[in-house]
Amino acid sequence: MKRLIIIALLSFSVPALFADEELDFYTEQFNNAGTVLEQLGAVKTVVSQNLADADSFYAMALSRLLSEYPNVKSAQESQAADDMAILLVQQLGKDGYVEAGQNVWKVIKRFSNALVKSESLIALGQMNAVNFIPHVVQILVDTTTRGPINRTSGERIAYGAITALANYKDPAGYTPVFFAANGWYKAWVKKAANDALPVLSDDPAEQLMAAIKDTAYTYDQKLLALRTIERSDASDENKIKAATTALTLGWAGASVNSDMQYKRVQLRKIALDMINAYGAGDEEASILNYLNWSYRYASDDEERFAAISAFSKLASDEAVKYLGVYIIEINEKKAHGALTVQDERYIRALIAGIGNTHNQAAKPYLQTVLVINWTNQIQKITQQALNNL
Repeated sequence: MKRLIIIALLSFSVPALFADEELDFYTEQFNNAGTVLEQLGAVKTVVSQNLADADSFYAMALSRLLSEYPNVKSAQESQAADDMAILLVQQLGKDGYVEAGQNVWKVIKRFSNALVKSESLIALGQMNAVNFIPHVVQILVDTTTRGPINRTSGERIAYGAITALANYKDPAGYTPVFFAANGWYKAWVKKAANDALPVLSDDPAEQLMAAIKDTAYTYDQKLLALRTIERSDASDENKIKAATTALTLGWAGASVNSDMQYKRVQLRKIALDMINAYGAGDEEASILNYLNWSYRYASDDEERFAAISAFSKLASDEAVKYLGVYIIEINEKKAHGALTVQDERYIRALIAGIGNTHNQAAKPYLQTVLVINWTNQIQKITQQALNNL
């Protein structure tokens, strides 16, 4: 019986011993290799043998490759270096050898081959090297925003970053992957991005709001983020936050660039529509002044009327006060014979809006209309508004 037990134990230990000796042999072969091409041969052999516990060998080989890579000159050696880098990061990623994360990142920084970069990015995600999530995010943001300097290379790098972020499953990856799914890439990259989105977040509103604020993203991307939140199943609270964030940004600073001015106007209009739909909740105090600007300095009547409706939706005493001031201003123009055709349109919208607040604080402002020599029709709608209170 003892003999059988010994034989059984040897049947497990001997192969392991042979595997260790075999790996030592290939390690020596690798160390004695004089060229990158010879080193690649040793690496390919270890990979083909599928040796257990070979991670330390792959990590060592990658470290040597990085140190010798600056001295690679010929096209043949350069191709061998690329091939070896791909093999090594693939193995380290597959085995989740996170200890090699720093060197895998160095490969991304030092190698110019897009496929090497892509496979290295994927490896970082596979090994869950979380320290590099911000770097992977930035690579995808830059690649998507910059556009196709070289389409094939850009798509390979983007695919690697998308796959890495999907493997990380960190919500920080949602926004860059979202913009990649709507970016300049071909269908296969967009598919990878769209497939990754559900893995990264159930309710992406917070991530997309961050993108609206982030200067790293273009106004086209901010508009896309806002429209997506508007159409999504995000909570009303998150839609309100997105709208107020966008309205604030839409009035942030002046620009001589007509395209940027136009996009800021679009941000404001979408935000106003969302406020009209969902109100402003706890964000009201922070946006009253911006609503005032959208009335006073509107790009067009569409924005001005949307601002009036937004004040009406809020219906607070403060919102009523803004509407009342606008009514008094137009009343004064009427009294001084300075009224314009547009003013008559505005007074109608203001009367209806302040009446729809159902707030008794609106009563004095409506009564000022009744004592001015307005047309019978405006007098009538003013009385209806008073009745609504």
